[in-house]
Amino acid sequence: MRLLVVTIFHLSLISLALGQTSQKPNFLVIMTDDQSHDTLTEEFMPSTKEMIADQGVTFSRFITPTALCCPSRASFLTGKYAHHTGVRTNNDQLLGPTLVNRLHDAGYFTGLVGKYLNSWPGEARPEYNYWTAWTKGYFDPKLNLFGTFQTVAGYITSILRDHALDFLDKVPGDQPFFLLFASRAPHSPATPAPGDEHLFPHLAKWRPPNFNPADQSDKPTWLKETPQLSQHKIEKRVDEFRLNQLRCLHSVDVAVRDVLEKLKQQGKLDNTFIVFYSDNGYFWGEHRLLRKNRVYEEASRGPCAIRYPPLIAETRLEDRLVAVIDLAPTIYELAGIPIPSDVDGRSLVPLLRGTTEWRDALLLEGWPGTTNAQITPSDEEEEEEPEADQAGNHVVQNQATTPTDQDYQAIRTKDFVYVETVGDKPELYHVTTDPYQMHNLVDRPEFAELVKRFSDWLHHAKL
Repeated sequence: MRLLVVTIFHLSLISLALGQTSQKPNFLVIMTDDQSHDTLTEEFMPSTKEMIADQGVTFSRFITPTALCCPSRASFLTGKYAHHTGVRTNNDQLLGPTLVNRLHDAGYFTGLVGKYLNSWPGEARPEYNYWTAWTKGYFDPKLNLFGTFQTVAGYITSILRDHALDFLDKVPGDQPFFLLFASRAPHSPATPAPGDEHLFPHLAKWRPPNFNPADQSDKPTWLKETPQLSQHKIEKRVDEFRLNQLRCLHSVDVAVRDVLEKLKQQGKLDNTFIVFYSDNGYFWGEHRLLRKNRVYEEASRGPCAIRYPPLIAETRLEDRLVAVIDLAPTIYELAGIPIPSDVDGRSLVPLLRGTTEWRDALLLEGWPGTTNAQITPSDEEEEEEPEADQAGNHVVQNQATTPTDQDYQAIRTKDFVYVETVGDKPELYHVTTDPYQMHNLVDRPEFAELVKRFSDWLHHAKL
């Protein structure tokens, strides 16, 4: 891909755009866990929508190239696709320097509040000045506080909110800051905060056109042979679980409100680049699927909004393709740090300024075959947490170096997604006219040339 090199000229332009000469921007990244792309709404997250989305840019096509927690978080921290980070499953460790290492070295006061990487057992990392890492639980959670593991009384989102506020109080007056505020919610088991257990009592059940379809004969074999969800699973794993996920978002919304109010009181709100997004989306029965770690829109597309008045003059909806790999190079550019040559993403600064030139396609990739070979969750459990030995030490397994069944690569453009799954039938969907990806076009003669072009592109392009 064409690499972006930040020059002194570029930096001077940024300074002019920011209306400043020496003050560096602060960075607040608010990351939720398994939040569906269409839930950043006035109904479910009114404060977040009002204070971030309605005062900035909302991205309607925000893509998580690998729709699984640890690979997605590694892509945020590096700006790289998963095949370049080496983090393909939740058990893979991330090696090498990250965005936070470079911000710390550049003089930023850095903080982690919440969930880090599934493959990291929780100990404090040296590139963070402030460390409050979640390791287990919604109520009375186990945290690592500045290197010490302890159980903290209370509800996880409220506890993390209080630590985020404490972080802001501890930022030295002469330093810019970077805070990764990584909520546990609304991840399974999706336990709502006290008082939120009965929110949305009249919410309609989730039944989109691609919900638990009777016929999937045009799909790859693995999906065609996936059984329809039973009524019990629909009631428990879709209806009840979805409602609790949405209830969990209320406490996140309150935390976002309180953190932004704190920034406002400190006079730092408008000089803080604020990103709200989820590490991946989630299936609620679409295509007969639950959880995530698949190529389809429900998992690979997520909510994302950015607030930063120096670059975003007017509120708008942005429909061009952006991805989690774009966040790191954006932060690098705004912080005045050269973008590493191995970054796959693109800085969003030109897009936020209103450029008409942007990418045509993104790579999507996943290794659910590899993941499923290692971890087989029960109907009531997620595949999310790192495995542990009998002493409680986290185990990082050696990953397969060759693709296995169900592993995939895909090309995502504005209008199409083309998917190749190892040893299985390819797929082509027109996501503009068929947003629920119900009609596989790969066998239709009129799309044969397009299929060939996408296949060639997938195997030979450098995205």
